[in-house]
Amino acid sequence: MSRTFWKAGVALAVSFAVAACSGSPASPTSPSAAAGGNATAAADGSTLKVTSPAPLAPTGGARVDSRRPTLEWTASTGSFTSIIPGYEVQVSTGGAVVYTATVEGTSHQVASDAAVDTAYTWRVRAVLEGAAGPWSAVAEFQSPLSLDGVFTGNRTPDPPPGQRLPLPNESGLVNDEFNRNYDDWQHSCQEHYGDRGWVWIDKLVDRLRTKDLRWGYNGKRGNANDTSLDVIDYHYGAGESQNSIQVYIIDVLFQHCGSSPSPAWLDQTAATAEGRSIGRFVYPRVGRVVGQ
Repeated sequence: MSRTFWKAGVALAVSFAVAACSGSPASPTSPSAAAGGNATAAADGSTLKVTSPAPLAPTGGARVDSRRPTLEWTASTGSFTSIIPGYEVQVSTGGAVVYTATVEGTSHQVASDAAVDTAYTWRVRAVLEGAAGPWSAVAEFQSPLSLDGVFTGNRTPDPPPGQRLPLPNESGLVNDEFNRNYDDWQHSCQEHYGDRGWVWIDKLVDRLRTKDLRWGYNGKRGNANDTSLDVIDYHYGAGESQNSIQVYIIDVLFQHCGSSPSPAWLDQTAATAEGRSIGRFVYPRVGRVVGQ
């Protein structure tokens, strides 16, 4: 039976069933016997007399553009038959196996979401009638830098240890967003307009993230579940942005819920610290469906 699953608390997912093989091999020897299904295990633990596949993509630690990447490899071949009805795929991170799948063919799209900005390794081997061939070499890839996988590849590198990145001045972009989406900004009061009131800031954050994935929403007073209504963050530290408190806190709207909302660019980082509070990087904001 074919199956896929994530471990360590990730959601269970069932893959497509492996189709049964039909036909007969050119050799009069049966596929299972020719493949060594009942043979003594080799030194590498394999019991199937086939070559190991070779990973094709992703490899070399490449950054993938989807949290459900498609893995590709070369076909295994047997000593007496070319019939290889299945492959077992294994994905790991941090030394632990987090996903396995038994599939047909020489490619497989992972069936559940990977974590954001995380290094993964994967390998694959041929399987037949309860026997397994030798594992392939281990390949590596990096998952996307964002939760939705839409924005990838645009992120300022981490600063040296103990330092912080400078704050980019994007006041011009904020002014341009105001001019482009004037009506959205005039309906920016979430308390009055509900979901309509979030449109202006969603558009602003998404545009900023096309330039640098270090831009995101702010969790007020460090609470990721309480997104600021008119303030955004820039992650200045090293490592993953999500939930980081190493952020510049920027007020981008004058007269929020006032009579004449207008663009602002006020660095509130120092004032927040003086008030014995913190910001926290959040993307996407709580309750937001990205892309809508």
